Amino acid sequence: MKGTLPYIYFQGKVVPSDDAKISVASHSLQYGMTAFGGFRGYYRDGKTRVFRLADHHERLMNAARIFGADYYIPFVEFRDVVGKLIDANHFEGDVYFRPFIYSATERLAPRIPGLTFELAMYMVELGQYFDPNRGLRMQISSWQKFSDNALPTKAKAGGCYVNSSMAATDAIRSGYDDALMLDAAGHIVEGSVSNIIVVYRDQVLMPPRGFALLEGITMRTMVELLEEAGRTVHYEPIDRSMLYTADEIIMVGTAVQVSYVASVDGRRIGKLEQVAEGKEPGPGPVCQLLRDKFAQVLSGQHPKSKTWLTDF
Repeated sequence: MKGTLPYIYFQGKVVPSDDAKISVASHSLQYGMTAFGGFRGYYRDGKTRVFRLADHHERLMNAARIFGADYYIPFVEFRDVVGKLIDANHFEGDVYFRPFIYSATERLAPRIPGLTFELAMYMVELGQYFDPNRGLRMQISSWQKFSDNALPTKAKAGGCYVNSSMAATDAIRSGYDDALMLDAAGHIVEGSVSNIIVVYRDQVLMPPRGFALLEGITMRTMVELLEEAGRTVHYEPIDRSMLYTADEIIMVGTAVQVSYVASVDGRRIGKLEQVAEGKEPGPGPVCQLLRDKFAQVLSGQHPKSKTWLTDF
């Protein structure tokens, strides 16, 4: 990941990044009260192709609704903001968009009524988040994923990501690539910033949607691609031992895209005979299937490309 591109959407217009400023006393800075999103733009054939823009808009608006912020922008206007940013930055490469809803109101109290919310958006140059040719080394975190009765799990809310940050930081400091999060019952929920797909005894498993996970748009995409390929996705609790003995573990998300896991807590992932032979783990057949189909979507060669890609 490289630097932020020079123009930002702020207070209703596109401005140089140095002009996008709020007070240190703003409510969102004090209390982490933001709703944010993240989506990719793929530079292909002289155009920036944005993946599932309407879905990202819907999730961002629903996140604001979940935590009670009085803010809404219609999709047509949201799409226009994206287009104006692309035109202003004029960047020929793959990018990441970060829209977020925030309050610049200065108030020293953690309550929402009376706050004014606005939309800001910036772009970052972004290629591969993880090396696609190397499997991820994951650590099961000692930090639990919070429950939906504590904080909203279906909203990308800024303050909630302290939980992810603590888990990922501990994992990296311990020599791992990222963390896996458990709920209070000891079931796998997700990665620090990605969803998980587990192939166990040749079945494709995912945690139930109500198990405190953020229902990722890339995750939904992968489910559709799997079902198209004739694979049934089973939603059921997944415990730690199932991970250690999985055929494949795949992490999916806007940033990580489709990444395979080589080990969890130092245990190699793969079929028993492969692990016993000491073979270096590589992307398994389900991971490769998803990578191939996702590449077809992004290149415009898949039937879903027309509905999932917005060209600018």
